[in-house]
Amino acid sequence: MDSVDVLAFLFTLGSLDVGQDYSTANLSPTQQQMLEDLNDFGIIYRQPKDTSRFYPTRLATTLTSDANPMTTSLTSGVTLPSGSTQSTNQRGFIVIETNYRIYAYTSSPLQISILALFTKLSTRYPNMVSGRVTKESIQRAIALGITSQQIISYLTAHAHPVMVERSRAANAAAGFAQNQLPTLPPTVVDQIRLWQIENDRMKSTVGFLFNHFRDKPEYDDCVNYAETIGVLVWRSEAKRCFFVTQHEQIAKYLQNKKKRAEASGTPRVGTPAP
Repeated sequence: MDSVDVLAFLFTLGSLDVGQDYSTANLSPTQQQMLEDLNDFGIIYRQPKDTSRFYPTRLATTLTSDANPMTTSLTSGVTLPSGSTQSTNQRGFIVIETNYRIYAYTSSPLQISILALFTKLSTRYPNMVSGRVTKESIQRAIALGITSQQIISYLTAHAHPVMVERSRAANAAAGFAQNQLPTLPPTVVDQIRLWQIENDRMKSTVGFLFNHFRDKPEYDDCVNYAETIGVLVWRSEAKRCFFVTQHEQIAKYLQNKKKRAEASGTPRVGTPAP
């Protein structure tokens, strides 16, 4: 099973509404396979006669929350003394600043582990962790198969209510009917995407460089053989050198070629005749 699909589906379950039915049409094969196990664990509910829909349970919505599910259920919709209303949908706990500093007001080991995938955490308190989004941490997450859009979506979905309210106020002040201004700082969002683009543009390959050939015929013979066996990565006609992922076959090819030339009494390719 694809671990990225598994984690993505678990994160999605934490933001779904209890009792609401959802279609399985947009799920990947891995996520489709997960539904049977999740149904056995009580995380989702599926009607035996209808496998195209599933229903998240209370357990599913509290997977990514550090709130007590019993307390949340009892206090849901209750007006607090200050006049505010506590809701089970209030799950925002992440604050991110324009200097890439991130603060997460949570003690959930799951949430902290998720943040550690793309954040360099530096400090941990009983109810909060802090760290920084860095180029290295983002590219490490990308190497694990996590995309920049998944990181941005996760940060947006779990943004602290203060950040959400500021975004709404900014949209209202600008006269936007919809939330056109993002919840996260635009500089952070753009930089996360640029780090992925930079990572996609550069790719390192471990291999071996062959150079210092006697002449062009000898170079052409070796580079053509490397291309034939599928180990050639890069070549330079001007410098007469090429880069391959494996060298054993080429080295053996050159040794056999030398032995055949010595046995027949003829000079090697590229070697002037006496």
